[in-house]
Order: sequence, then structure tokens, then C-alpha cells
Amino acid sequence: MKVLYTILIVIVIFTAVILAQTKTSEVKISVDEKTGDTTYTSSVSLSKIEDITRRNDLIVVNPLKFLLFYNLSYFHKFSENVIFGGGFQIPTISGISGIGFNAEVRLYPKGNNMRGFYIAPNISFNHVSSGDFSSEPFSVGTLIGWQWFPGDQFAMGLGIGIDHYFGSVKDYHEFHNYDGFAPALRFDIGFAW
Repeated sequence: MKVLYTILIVIVIFTAVILAQTKTSEVKISVDEKTGDTTYTSSVSLSKIEDITRRNDLIVVNPLKFLLFYNLSYFHKFSENVIFGGGFQIPTISGISGIGFNAEVRLYPKGNNMRGFYIAPNISFNHVSSGDFSSEPFSVGTLIGWQWFPGDQFAMGLGIGIDHYFGSVKDYHEFHNYDGFAPALRFDIGFAW
């Protein structure tokens, strides 16, 4: 739990630094040589820096998911508003084997080339087994998220959404079907070029 709190604190600090504006204050003093009068002039200017670096490809991992699955995803830009990606995952828990695949489309309404707010419909399939137990969950869902670049190529992202899971579980030669919704939380870190 301490690791989760530490990650959340780091996210808040990065967000505050990234969204901050730059403030410059200047005071100018001049003295009139004839009269000896002193004039003080002050000015304040605010500026905001925008990242316009072109990126076409992005590789990310979701460290929150490492509790259950090692994962890696790759995204490619198709336009300023659309990137498409896919990934795979394998279980991290000993005694459980399997593999999973996912696909996702990220739609950036403002066309900021992988930066800012996005909406992401996605699908995934997993096969997980251990002894007499096996499961093949399939999910369809959507996320809303925010992607930013604290460095030129270092990427961070947050997302929240909902997934609809359905499939079957086989244990001791019996099949059980399941169908339901589950919340989805994503924290991505990665590299873009």
C-alpha cells in the first residue's frame, strides 16, 4: 500500500510542476538627471510553455498491473487525433501460467499528438490456468485518460474507466460462465519517439 501512496504523491507533484505557469517579475529604477526624481517601474509577465515535439511511436508499461501481470504495450500514431496500439501480458503469480493480449484505440479530441486528454475504447483476451483451474476472460471497455511528457521522450499517463468481462471458468471439470462490469485504473510510464 505504501508503494501505491508513493506513486500517487509523485503523480500529484509532477502534475503541479507540469501545469504551472512561469512568472517573471521585473523592477526598473530610473533617476532623472535634471530633477533628481526617482521613478520605479515594475512589470509582471506570465508565460506558458507548450510541448510541440513530434512523436509517432510509444511503448508503455502499467506498473500497477505488475501485482498480477507483467505487461507491455506499443502504440503508433495514425493522425494527430488517433493512435492505435496493442500489447501482451503474462501472470506474475507463481503457479499460474497464461498469456493475454489487448488492443486499444486512443482518440485525442484536441489533436495534440499523444498529449493531453484521450478516450480509449479497448478489448482484451486472456488465458490463465493453474492445475485443474483455467479461465479465458474476454473484456470490452473504455477509458478516459491524460497523457503527458515530463521529459522529451519520457511518457506518463493516467486513465480510469470501465470494462465488461465475460467468459468461462473451468475448475475440476465443471464450467461456470460469468458476465459483469469492473472498474479499470491505469498508470502508464513509457518511452516515445
